[in-house]
Amino acid sequence: MHHYLLPPLLALAALPAALAQAQAQAQDTPANGDTATIDQVTVVGSRARHRTVFDSAVPIDRFGAREVQNALSSGEVGAALQALAPSINFPRIESSGAADSVRGVQLRGLAPDQVLVLINGKRRHASAVLDTESSFAGTVPVDVNAIPPGAIDHIEILRDGAGAQYGSDAVAGVINIVLKQQRSGGSASVSYGANHTDFQPTHTTKTDGQTRIANADYGVPLGDAGFLRFGAESRSRNPTQRAGFSDAGWTSWNYTPADQALDGKVVFKSGDSRSHNNYAFYNALLPLGEGVDAYSFATANQRQSDGSAYFRYPGDPSNVEAVYPNGYRPVTHGDSTDVSVVAGVRFASAGWLWDLGARHGGNQFDYGVSHSLNASLGAASPTSFHLASFDYRQNALNADLTRALDLGVPVNLALGAEFVRETYTSTPGDAAAYAAGPFTAAPPGAQAGPGLRPQDAFDGSRHLKSVYLDIESDLTRQLLVGAAARYSDYSDFGGASTGKLSARYKFTDQFLLRGSLSNSFRAPALVQTGFRFSTLNFNSDGSGLQTASLLPASDPLARAFGARDLKPEKSTNLSLGLAWKPARNTSVTLDGYRIRIKDRITRTSDLQSEAATAYLASAGRGDIQSVAYLANLLDTSTSGLDAVLNHDLALTGGKLNLSAALNLNHTRIDAVHQSSAALASIDPALTVLTDTSLFRIRNASPKNKLVLSADWQAAQWGLLARATRFGPLKDFSYDADAEVIDGVHAQRFGAVWTLDLEAQYQATAQLTLSLGADNLLDRYPQRVRETNNATYGGALPYNFINPIGVNGAYFYARARYTF
Repeated sequence: MHHYLLPPLLALAALPAALAQAQAQAQDTPANGDTATIDQVTVVGSRARHRTVFDSAVPIDRFGAREVQNALSSGEVGAALQALAPSINFPRIESSGAADSVRGVQLRGLAPDQVLVLINGKRRHASAVLDTESSFAGTVPVDVNAIPPGAIDHIEILRDGAGAQYGSDAVAGVINIVLKQQRSGGSASVSYGANHTDFQPTHTTKTDGQTRIANADYGVPLGDAGFLRFGAESRSRNPTQRAGFSDAGWTSWNYTPADQALDGKVVFKSGDSRSHNNYAFYNALLPLGEGVDAYSFATANQRQSDGSAYFRYPGDPSNVEAVYPNGYRPVTHGDSTDVSVVAGVRFASAGWLWDLGARHGGNQFDYGVSHSLNASLGAASPTSFHLASFDYRQNALNADLTRALDLGVPVNLALGAEFVRETYTSTPGDAAAYAAGPFTAAPPGAQAGPGLRPQDAFDGSRHLKSVYLDIESDLTRQLLVGAAARYSDYSDFGGASTGKLSARYKFTDQFLLRGSLSNSFRAPALVQTGFRFSTLNFNSDGSGLQTASLLPASDPLARAFGARDLKPEKSTNLSLGLAWKPARNTSVTLDGYRIRIKDRITRTSDLQSEAATAYLASAGRGDIQSVAYLANLLDTSTSGLDAVLNHDLALTGGKLNLSAALNLNHTRIDAVHQSSAALASIDPALTVLTDTSLFRIRNASPKNKLVLSADWQAAQWGLLARATRFGPLKDFSYDADAEVIDGVHAQRFGAVWTLDLEAQYQATAQLTLSLGADNLLDRYPQRVRETNNATYGGALPYNFINPIGVNGAYFYARARYTF
């Protein structure tokens, strides 16, 4: 056992004794009559009705309304998921193109597009933009922050491969977000918060990131059992600034006196972006007759956000001193519109329960930049540009049938079919955003762009047909077995079959073993086949910046550098665990897993060298210095362990819930497919994936994460304390004097603890007041080594990959009124 696993394991091991003592004190005192979370019914994991979390053959987390509300202090669903579940991380990527605006969550250390997101059990669409520069570059995440936070009733997380049950993307598991459905009454809340932090790199105390949230929802009865729940929310956040004093003038091409004069100043930007979100939702059920119900739900999000690009020095060719005599830092703008609508009817016929539904999901992302210029146009250049627009839409029809059979043993049979059509288009930016002007010594195109050219626009579509069969049976009182099979046929990638076997054996009503074996098929997302964009990024040794163009694999230039047609990812998932309830109000679960993925889709490294630059110039692409594309480059194995301990007891007139949850996770690279005769013909020294890229894939996620929480609730008062430990990680370094790990100059970053506290007071039967702090102790990740290349002259003192983020403490107040 590695030494870095011992602290979280010891913390977890110490809890049973403490809980046993608390149990002895509490005996069987009812905890306000509430049902334990592990005994509550879940939607995911099984299509059998009334299957509880404890009875399931696969590990499932269920977080109720109070837990979700307490975790939504900043209004970000991604941050709430990270706070609730140790198997989920929410890296706060920054200064990385559209990633400033769209961030995905990781489950069990895998990529954001290897977890399936459902709303009310129905598939959620992905974003229209591709992650271009994070640790999982090349992925297309679901934008969980586009889901209205105030609409959420509870969240279920299935920690197991489920491709045969739910289709593509369910490699690491499934997140199901269930919307509010109360038939009457309403609620409204307002909150205000801000980051207040001691920022050591500049020796200043900062107050920024001011966040204002207002939401309301209301329920209207429809008939005897129906409802219409609807609501709206607005959230505005000011940016945070966590850049340090920089001595990076040497990165300017000319290093003029004007460049040198800026050394020792804060000219770069690090931290969260400015954003403004408007949300709306409804969730409805309308009884049409005996045993016939119509249902519909929808969510909408409109987001405007700013991102940060690198500073351009006055004397650099990327600047026109007549326009920006003191240099400039471009500000990127993302304008995202996200809409999802689902409608259908459920009814019983001939012993079958039918669910016939249709859904539409779409995301449009308009990308722009201000405080910029196209230096090749000289002083006549505009300073604001529209760079590109991306539009992804998904329309689907589905039929799901379930039936309970008595074949000597009870059998739950489910089967269904689905038809999906997807479209994806990209449209070019302003002509000035990609123009090559008369000043040939300057780089063409808008800085922090360039814009998408008309010849690079994409307009594509495809359709998917799938059928599935799912059987589950309690063969005996102790033994539950399940089997699922799915066949999917993509119009562009062909067909594939997936399957799943699961079993659960109860030795007693309080102790069981469970396990599953499954395989999944994940076709490349339509966005992955057509997305292209160019960004400014570090070159191979970190000594300067270069324009890198990310191309689709079908592009002729990408083909010249070795690209091939994308293939689907194929994975297998093995899970084995136990669940134990030593007392009515105590539960323990322990689940190990192994996930093997073949032909994993990954962004190549930036293919850059003097020979590559010469080839690009000869091909008429002197506007870019390197090329990257998506390819099936990796076979990986991810192994880990999840442990969850919960205990409820009565305490001083209220209910106290104690929990400890631990995730241990490790990813190994089994094979790298990076041989390419085409690339060798351009420069035989180049490889498709550099050692630094491989190092980050293996090491960029914490190897373990521990969440300890205590939630006490009484008639008028409530207190929540949550301590989270993000385990150590490693990342490559541009510092030539850094430690060499696995052949790469790298830095080890130690574990970080964060503490969240919230106090609640119910002033009246309707009004609840809350005060709280996230990261109360103002903790930051370990600093990057103090060298010019590693921190870009001190500008970027913290590595962005640690999920704790770089914003420091966040304090907030909230008032909630129910009626």
